[in-house]
Amino acid sequence: MVVYTKPIESTTSRLPAEVRNDGPQQRRAMNRLFGIYMLVSATALFFPHRSGLWPLVLLLHIAAAMLAFGLPPFDRLGRGPGNAFTELIADWYPLLLIPLLYGELVPLNVAVWDGTYFDSLIQKWEAGVFGGQPSYSFARTFPLLWLSEPLHAAYISYYLIIYGPPLILYLTGRKAEFRVAVFALMLTFLVHYLFFIFFPVQGPRYIFPAPEGVIENGWFYQLSHALLEAGSSRGAAFPSSHVGVSVAQTLIMIRLLPRLSPVLALLTIGLALGAIYGGFHYAIDALCGAVLGALLIAIAPGLRAMLAPEPLHST
Repeated sequence: MVVYTKPIESTTSRLPAEVRNDGPQQRRAMNRLFGIYMLVSATALFFPHRSGLWPLVLLLHIAAAMLAFGLPPFDRLGRGPGNAFTELIADWYPLLLIPLLYGELVPLNVAVWDGTYFDSLIQKWEAGVFGGQPSYSFARTFPLLWLSEPLHAAYISYYLIIYGPPLILYLTGRKAEFRVAVFALMLTFLVHYLFFIFFPVQGPRYIFPAPEGVIENGWFYQLSHALLEAGSSRGAAFPSSHVGVSVAQTLIMIRLLPRLSPVLALLTIGLALGAIYGGFHYAIDALCGAVLGALLIAIAPGLRAMLAPEPLHST
């Protein structure tokens, strides 16, 4: 008896082309994106309010860009067979550098604007769109611990949203998809960071007092405020990278980790509301961050292909 079996189609063959194309092209696209950002952000150092350490910062930016583009004297790095450690660093360095890139936003936006922020303009937009200041009134209208704690917890989940899905992809051996996801995610981060350098907005937490009352007793309330006090960068409010990156990650994982995407979507909605409820972002920050994140995910595949086109093969 002859039994007919349909050939099994591999998981990889069903993936979009930009996911299937593993290897040098994906890393090259990420490296070039990073190099472009380092050069563009370095232009802030040519403004008159730069700090006395600006030559060192400029040198580091140029060196990082040269390394990313593989220019001499860094052109021999990465050639030849790599080992597991170099492969790990080559894949993970963009995500690992996020805290450092975030940390330098203040000296860069101060170099351009000398401590001037555009909160008054954002507040006018806020009033025009929402008829008031939701970042001030939301928690004061609903000072409920059972509402406050989930929203603050969702806001803190930002760090899990950033690193959790890429880690799952990497540990399960889906490195091609990991690299595609990291490129799109870093594009979202870096575009937001350029806004923070050249159009700095403090955000309501620097303008309005923190929400008070019974919600102050919440553990997640206290943790979120402590984290921001310890590590936030002034001027990094508009558009909200918390919301933009979370929206972007959710949209990426609808395709790559579909079972996880509903959880990410729920956390993203809670995070956006929590950013406003906690007084961390204006509502217009969250709205524009969501739109920008979705837009950047839409253009990411085309930009990746532009930065690292597939080599032509002769037939």
